[in-house]
Amino acid sequence: MAPIGIAIVGLGQRTYKKALGAINESKYWQLIAATDPLESQRVYLTTLYPSVRTFASLQEILEWNKRDDRDGLRRFEAVYVAVPHHCYADILPHLLSNGIHVLKEKPAGMNPEELLLYQNLADSNSVVLTTASQRRYGSAMAQMKSWIVHIGPISSIEAKLKLCISNLGEGWRAQSSLAGGGAMADVGWHLLDMIIELANSIDECTTTVDYSRLFYVRTSHGHDCEDSADIVLGFHNTTNRMTAHLNVSRIGHQATEEVIITGETGVLVFNCSEIFVHFESGVGKEHLYYKPFDASDNQTDIAMMFAGFHDHVHSVVSGSSPGSHQGYSAYRSQDMVVTRTLQAVYQHANKQKPSNKPVIQSTSPDMRTLTMEWPIIDNALEKMVSDQLHKDISIYGNGGIFQEFETEFKDYHDAASSYALLHNSGTNALHALYFAVGFMPGDEVIFPVYTFHATCSPAMHFGIKPVFCDATENGTISASAIANAITTKTKAVVVTHMWGNPCDMAAIRSVLMKWPGILLLEDCSHAHGAKYKGQHVGTFGDGAAWSLQGQKIVTGGEGGITLTKHPDFHYRMLIFGHYNKRCKLEIPADHYLRQSALTGAGLKNRAHPLAIGIALNQLRQLPDFYACKTRFTAQIADKLATVPFLDISAFNPAGGTEPAWYAFTTRFKAAKAPQGLTREVFVQQLHSKGLVDVDIPRSTGLLHLEPLFNKPQDLLPHLYSEDYTLQNNDKSFHEAQAFFEEVIKFPVYATADGQATTDRFVQTILEVAANWTAK
Repeated sequence: MAPIGIAIVGLGQRTYKKALGAINESKYWQLIAATDPLESQRVYLTTLYPSVRTFASLQEILEWNKRDDRDGLRRFEAVYVAVPHHCYADILPHLLSNGIHVLKEKPAGMNPEELLLYQNLADSNSVVLTTASQRRYGSAMAQMKSWIVHIGPISSIEAKLKLCISNLGEGWRAQSSLAGGGAMADVGWHLLDMIIELANSIDECTTTVDYSRLFYVRTSHGHDCEDSADIVLGFHNTTNRMTAHLNVSRIGHQATEEVIITGETGVLVFNCSEIFVHFESGVGKEHLYYKPFDASDNQTDIAMMFAGFHDHVHSVVSGSSPGSHQGYSAYRSQDMVVTRTLQAVYQHANKQKPSNKPVIQSTSPDMRTLTMEWPIIDNALEKMVSDQLHKDISIYGNGGIFQEFETEFKDYHDAASSYALLHNSGTNALHALYFAVGFMPGDEVIFPVYTFHATCSPAMHFGIKPVFCDATENGTISASAIANAITTKTKAVVVTHMWGNPCDMAAIRSVLMKWPGILLLEDCSHAHGAKYKGQHVGTFGDGAAWSLQGQKIVTGGEGGITLTKHPDFHYRMLIFGHYNKRCKLEIPADHYLRQSALTGAGLKNRAHPLAIGIALNQLRQLPDFYACKTRFTAQIADKLATVPFLDISAFNPAGGTEPAWYAFTTRFKAAKAPQGLTREVFVQQLHSKGLVDVDIPRSTGLLHLEPLFNKPQDLLPHLYSEDYTLQNNDKSFHEAQAFFEEVIKFPVYATADGQATTDRFVQTILEVAANWTAK
């Protein structure tokens, strides 16, 4: 069997300690080339291996490795990658997209989403991707998995892995944004990987993080991540539950590794020099012992890892069946379990930071994570909440903070004569609106097919028949699609001003002028402050609803508000969820609904005064928020217009449209993107650069595909018969589908101090784009 050509990306200490010896002593591999940005590293490698070609960049080595047109061969088929964690997102997509098999150092991914992206790229390009965790292939793991059956069902695992690092502030591992975390993301990965594999060696288990505490002890070193951690994992299967207590540290007084596994009939102990088992058998107490390790064992494990990688690569290249070492195919799911567990450790951690810990600034400010904190919690907001806390925490009528908010909300929208009503969520605001307008079983109601589900889902509880319409190029509902969908059974048209971009209200109203009995309702959840030709959205039709949920421009954490010009609709919304006192205050004594004021319709939709205190603080700043968002969006649009594969043409304000800029959305045009660059790869690389709020919005999709709308009889059998079918479920909705498959959502900052962040945000996007377009 001829050796397979392999290259190395990254010439750091791991490469010299792990890879070079194993590769050059193997009959399976031939080292062909290497790349590293540091000239000193390249020169040093050349002194050791003069025949190995070296390159300064990944682009250069990939260009050199292109298949020869004469024989179709490449110089190398596989790559070993050992670079700082944050660099993988810049490297792996290029390698995998070029059909290169990859053995990469841990972690498998900085997060589950990144790992899934790499896995899918490997699958789509028919290449091997595996994590360089040599312990998986080593003799110690094999021995423990062989002997663990002797100790019976496992009840507990205790494990510790400690290093002694003299200067934690040295190198890229000192920065969580570069390393993905501290001790847990570094040495903790190995321990998690080992314990999860051992726990699953007898019977497959579900893994949970039951307890997580991160410690920041030696803060004077200048690192910004944890230096030690205590973790408790739970492992569950159909017959047993066990716990594992893990202690990880980079500040041990000496290097230590120990695993103690206790079962019903014995105990298995592993430390850095030996393995032994004590257990009860049918003949009495027995003991097993594995010979002491020596320095060569670690190299043997690494050699076995590279042999397994070769075995799997060879099976793909030659089309044969893999042998005993199946590489990544055997550990794919475990990589994901370890990655998800590590993410849960950080998400649920009780971070024990000393109260006098100084604020640590990254020594590489370009790599700090950028997140848009919202709302901005300042002294004024805290005072608003504190004042309200000492006034009322429950309001039965229409006074106090409720009256202030509703009045100011109407005034802001130039709708002083309309009726405003607060609710406890935007979804309930829509629910109350649909009750108010009289949705009944069998009514046809037109909705945009591309919107958040809550635009339509409350209406399903009235037994209506949703009729979905296609979108325009900016994701809002198409007026021509509405015109084609209207029938004599149409009760209402509901529009959503998606991502804060107003619908073409002139065209929609023109369509509805021919059908005067059809109601026009607006979902303005994204559109606080937006206008269409000088008129605020939410004031064009018969009623509208806004969300005041956590990330909305005007937020109370949770909440919603409706606006209508019809008194009867307002009274019905009161009856729906604001029973007793407020109904008696506002519904006229001679109105037919007044007799039901005490109980209303039996529901309770009242908002929380503390939430409305927060929202009122935000509402009073809305003009300033809007001015900042508009200014920053213009800057973003101007710069991103130079990126050929990002289409922003549909989102430039035109025709008197004034978007709210809840988000800035652009469309990724795959046909104009460099080879190997997909929307998912682009966004993941932005995440790796700290732009974690850039989003592919998947929770907002095409509603006709959701069971609630195409098979509502499963969830609401009292309203929908077994033979119910969605009226236009067979439609393809080409524009909405294209928008959903291409859209990328960028955050837009709302305060003046967001200028520097916006500048860095845009610059990072341009740099990532340029890195691809330059190839």
